[in-house]
Amino acid sequence: MDYIFASILQHYSTRLRKVVSYDIVCQWYKNLLERLKTLPSQLRPKIKEGSLSYAIPKLHIYSHKPPCQTEFSLNYLPGSARVDGEGIERTHSNTGPVCNSTKQMGPGSRHDTMDCHWAHWNWQKLVGLGKSLLVAHDHEAHLQPL
Repeated sequence: MDYIFASILQHYSTRLRKVVSYDIVCQWYKNLLERLKTLPSQLRPKIKEGSLSYAIPKLHIYSHKPPCQTEFSLNYLPGSARVDGEGIERTHSNTGPVCNSTKQMGPGSRHDTMDCHWAHWNWQKLVGLGKSLLVAHDHEAHLQPL
């Protein structure tokens, strides 16, 4: 995970504040900066003090103890309260059957097939965004106090 995280940071400005949302971030973030210093020099990210915030996605946070729920809640992170952090997880239910059907494919064909399915999933989300936002807005309107 450290290698993947450092690789991703190579593509983002050090001036940009980053929110790291991960289902076990309460454990993973401990000694992270020290661990990143042990990576190969070309991969070591430059991280400004205070530029990283850590959070547990909203669905996963309920399986953590109350201190984690408080410290790593997106609800308490400025600019993040409306984020659920679970978007990446939503493709799993659709990807499972596709993975089974690609087991016998070579790596290139499998990659192309999975990429095509994810592109379709993203397209479906895009064309349905208006309806999703309208439903979410209607739901929020019902929750507002009169």
